[in-house]
Amino acid sequence: MARYTGIHHLAMVTADMDATIRFWRDLLGMRLIVGLGRPGYRHYFFEISGHDLIAFFEWNGVEPVDYKDHGVPVRGKVAFDHISFGVENDDDLWEIRDKLEAAGFW
Repeated sequence: MARYTGIHHLAMVTADMDATIRFWRDLLGMRLIVGLGRPGYRHYFFEISGHDLIAFFEWNGVEPVDYKDHGVPVRGKVAFDHISFGVENDDDLWEIRDKLEAAGFW
């Protein structure tokens, strides 16, 4: 039987890869490790840790789902609730929170 070692990557969708890069690489400090693409399609991977990645597809015409607060139940269509990352210590958590708040994210 196969033995799983974790999640290699989560694949998300974005309508604006440039804004996605600014958020994940520039604000959160995750290393952009590969970018693939052609006109109308891009697929970029960011390193969370030595064995965890988050990836984004950018497709023309993508529209975001309606905003919802994390963990709040909804009715009807929903695509995703949230991602939670582990950090080494509490100081890292507060540093990330301060960066997000300074950039205008709740």
